Amino acid sequence: MTGLTGRAYRERMRLRSRVLVWRAGILLRAANRRRRRRLIAELADYRTPAEIDDLWALLESYPPDRTHELRAILADQQLRTLTR
Repeated sequence: MTGLTGRAYRERMRLRSRVLVWRAGILLRAANRRRRRRLIAELADYRTPAEIDDLWALLESYPPDRTHELRAILADQQLRTLTR
C-alpha cells in the first residue's frame, strides 16, 4: 500500500485521472491532425476539372453530415487553386 489514506488517496487518483485524460486528449488531437493531413494530400491528387467534378458527384450521393469534412477540404483546395 502507498501509505495514503482516504482523502489523500482520492486526490492522488483524481490527479492521475486528470493527467490520463489530458494525455489522451493530446494523443487524439495528434492522430486527428495526421489523419486530416493524409486526407488533404489524397484529395489533392484530384487535379483536373473532370476528376474534381466526379468527386463532387460522388460526395452528393452521401448525406452532408457524413461528408462535411471532405466537402470543406475540397472547397478549400478549389478556392486556393482559384486564388493562385
